[in-house]
Amino acid sequence: MSGLAIFTGIEVLFFWMGVATLATVQGLIWMRWKKKASWPSMALLTAGGATILFAIAWAVSAILEKEPQAASMSMLVILLPGLILTTLGGRLAWKQ
Repeated sequence: MSGLAIFTGIEVLFFWMGVATLATVQGLIWMRWKKKASWPSMALLTAGGATILFAIAWAVSAILEKEPQAASMSMLVILLPGLILTTLGGRLAWKQ
């Protein structure tokens, strides 16, 4: 009976990535409508958010495949530029 798991790790990953993507899109819509963020700042926020979500998905899937070095490299190589893009976009959006 232990081999009959309802959800595998990758299915849980896809569920939570869907939740995180929805939250990111709602945050972008809120920034555009309520804060009247400019299009360049929205582009930076979108690129940064997508990069961060991709890095998280890569890292979790690498851990599930028992490749911790690939997970740590995704955090360094993919997540950090995403954080920089998101920070720049957020500063531009809140500045206005």
